[in-house]
Amino acid sequence: MKVNIEKIVNASIKQVWAAMDNPDNLSRWQPTLESFTHKHGQPGQPDSVAELVYNENGRKIMMTETVTERREPDFLAGTYETNWGKTLIVNTFKAMDDGRTQWNMYSNMSFKGMMRFFSIFFAGSIRKRTEADMSRFAEMVESDATSSS
Repeated sequence: MKVNIEKIVNASIKQVWAAMDNPDNLSRWQPTLESFTHKHGQPGQPDSVAELVYNENGRKIMMTETVTERREPDFLAGTYETNWGKTLIVNTFKAMDDGRTQWNMYSNMSFKGMMRFFSIFFAGSIRKRTEADMSRFAEMVESDATSSS
């Protein structure tokens, strides 16, 4: 299943990148995140690995993040693995002439077992969830940019 979403963030690409690159911000825009634990490699760099634990309505979901590519400040990609499958996520950031940032997030999810079948029914909710996370991220960055001005 593929999802491609664009979000305009009312902040500079430098501010957007700094916020995206800071794992302390994750729980600010991903409210179900309970923990982020760096496992190995240089944090945020290619081949670094981290474990993320989410609480989804009382169910713990563990996810392994591996950063696959990074080109500061405009490209960040990684894979995210759970018991249900693997997702490739590619984030691109483009500075706009008016000082805002265009953020494109592309994800390609491949599910295992029965989740392959059930994913058909979850496509809309996955897209809606991703859009909500991106909106929370944008609001966080914009709020931080305003308060630091």
